[in-house]
Amino acid sequence: MLIIIILIGLIILSTCIMWLRRVSLATKERYQQHLPAVRIINLSTLKADDTITFTPELENTGPGVAYDFLLQLSGWDGNFSVKAFHPKGPRYQTHSVPIVLGPNAPIRTKLLSRCYLRLAYRDCWEQRYECWYPVSQALNPDSRLYTIHINLNQPELTEPHPSVTTMRKLLRRIPSHPS
Repeated sequence: MLIIIILIGLIILSTCIMWLRRVSLATKERYQQHLPAVRIINLSTLKADDTITFTPELENTGPGVAYDFLLQLSGWDGNFSVKAFHPKGPRYQTHSVPIVLGPNAPIRTKLLSRCYLRLAYRDCWEQRYECWYPVSQALNPDSRLYTIHINLNQPELTEPHPSVTTMRKLLRRIPSHPS
């Protein structure tokens, strides 16, 4: 009799675990459908005299819209911002941002301890995402200015990692996805 009760308990427990796992996977999939992922897909460099112009081409490779997008470079006085950066679809767009670094730009005249090209944006729930591309400086002995190199191969990502419960709460706030 005890063995039958244990077997019934194991069957019920395994059924509950499988159901929870299925709900968890479905929630994660629905959540992933709303996440933006803005990345640099191409980087052009133009050198003329003592001026370097970098032109990163930006694309939202994720399925969700990126809001309040901002591009910044350490030692560059400018920035670039977009209110809404749409992924592939009817409102798809890419942006090419010229970053002109003349001989007086701080990143060209002095060695900076940590140098990054930073992409920052938010998703539809206002969660913050950041993508940091490392930038290295090398002193040019002829001009006494630093030459800049942006490493696109190893970006550092700062992304939210909510629990499944939090994901379900966030998905409930979207009218097209009732839970």
